[in-house]
Amino acid sequence: MTVPRVVALLESMWGWRRLHAADAEAPRFFRINPNNFSGRRLYQLVGGDVNLLVTNSCRIVQRSANHHGTPDPSWVKENLERAQRDGCRLFLICGRVAKRTYELTCLSFDNVLFIDHPAARRWTTEALGRETKRIARRLKGTVR
Repeated sequence: MTVPRVVALLESMWGWRRLHAADAEAPRFFRINPNNFSGRRLYQLVGGDVNLLVTNSCRIVQRSANHHGTPDPSWVKENLERAQRDGCRLFLICGRVAKRTYELTCLSFDNVLFIDHPAARRWTTEALGRETKRIARRLKGTVR
């Protein structure tokens, strides 16, 4: 059985491998640390039996969590098209910035779910349960 690939689109990256020069480019895809807040939440949502990769709306690494970059829809489009060609089973578009960036790419993949950013404060136990079930249904091929 093949492990399904899931790609999460977040807003921006900071502090990655101490890479925070003014013009440092973020990696196209990376494995998020399951011990940081967003990583822990994403793995909670998708479960442990998936190949979870993350890409960002902003191409440039930010200096800190308090800095926000400029979304780059053309870069995101290239990344998502590449992931789709490589057999991505599900795209999680996480938060407002990611959603707006995805919309600007003019892509319309069928295998997309829009969810709150994993670090959003409004997540409740009920919302986590609901989204976890919705993601599991999508990964099993049931659309709803």
